[in-house]
Amino acid sequence: MGNSGINLSMDMSALTIGNGAVKSISKGDRSEYSTEIGMILPDLYSDLPIGSHQIDHNGKTVTIIIKEVTSKATDPVFSAAANLNVGASGSGFDTIPFEAFTVNKGKYPATLATIKFDERIADWIDDSEPTGKKRIDYERLQVTGSPNNEEKIEAILVLNKLFSTLASKDFKNLSYDDITVFTEVYKGRYNNILFHQVHALSGKDAYKTAIYDYVLPESKRSEIPKAINNFYHSYLDRAIETEDDLKEVVQNAITSVLKFNIEKRRWIEPFWDGEKKISHLGNDIVVPRTPKGEVKIQPTLHVILDMALTPLGIQVIRESDEGIGSLDFRFLFTNSKRMPLTVGIEFKVAHHQQVKKGLTKQLPAYLDSIRSKSGLFVIMWFKDGKFFKKPSSRECGAMESWLQKEADLVSAEKNMNISSIILDASIKVSASNL
Repeated sequence: MGNSGINLSMDMSALTIGNGAVKSISKGDRSEYSTEIGMILPDLYSDLPIGSHQIDHNGKTVTIIIKEVTSKATDPVFSAAANLNVGASGSGFDTIPFEAFTVNKGKYPATLATIKFDERIADWIDDSEPTGKKRIDYERLQVTGSPNNEEKIEAILVLNKLFSTLASKDFKNLSYDDITVFTEVYKGRYNNILFHQVHALSGKDAYKTAIYDYVLPESKRSEIPKAINNFYHSYLDRAIETEDDLKEVVQNAITSVLKFNIEKRRWIEPFWDGEKKISHLGNDIVVPRTPKGEVKIQPTLHVILDMALTPLGIQVIRESDEGIGSLDFRFLFTNSKRMPLTVGIEFKVAHHQQVKKGLTKQLPAYLDSIRSKSGLFVIMWFKDGKFFKKPSSRECGAMESWLQKEADLVSAEKNMNISSIILDASIKVSASNL
């Protein structure tokens, strides 16, 4: 999905994994070799006619093979880097599986296009270099950023020519950023593979978009991007000079983006494990939906807060180790006088056995350790009386009042500014089921 106007404090440039010796394809004339570019196409192209097609490109005949692949095992693009896990330090996840960065996100059937050139099209070959590759001009890269891949461009140009010849369907031209993963194979005169490489994260914001879609798969049906944009513009011209100012901004991000979408738009799927079937002693057992644990919920909260606050210059750190344990979220900002400001958040699910301790003991201790007087205690509520029945001793409204009362007491006792927020992610029972 598109995430225009949303910034994440994370990025990664194009990634290439090669197999074989570059020197094996750098010698001789380009006509002594052939090139195959393989790519999975977006869903829009699932109706492409299966089979072999030929297109004239720059005065030469190029063959395009269109094929349906039905699984990861039969997908040569995925198989080229199947075991690759990509780091995602800014997302709250240690790593993210390779399929999250592919065009089809690991879903099948998918349409595979293989573009075959009867020559070596590698723009990066230089046999005079010891590696067989052109030297990288790092000074130029600092100015231009990662350059576009010329081989990928040639393959897309050929595909777009093919689309223009298909009268039965009106296929939109592919753009460079439509394809984020592709393979590049070079063969010798006997059709033997000499060098093979897979390219990932090929395209502007490919990494950020993949992280966004992986962490927030249900956000396509939510108003989160709109809420983040509205929040950003409401604080764009406001000065943040004190801890109280910073706490107000963070608290508003939680209420206007998270709380609004969770409670009013019922954006709750990322926080529940779905109903599933398991086999036990030969019998299928249906396991009902259950709330996710805190560790699984926090990455989603982190990404939302990161998207909302990073554009304002606020750094969001998840699970900051302060020597006495882990503070769930820490927010850092430097004001106009170059003074560092920090605010902390402790997060728990409402059915946690130590909710009161988290608010009255842990959060104040964490704030002391980071030399802050300002913090938020955020609770996620799941009880609805049907799908989930904990905590048995309280209802949502009563717990919200109790939490704020406890927050006021500990604030007065510790000379701190602590507030509580409850996020009601319960599955609402429809009137017909009451």
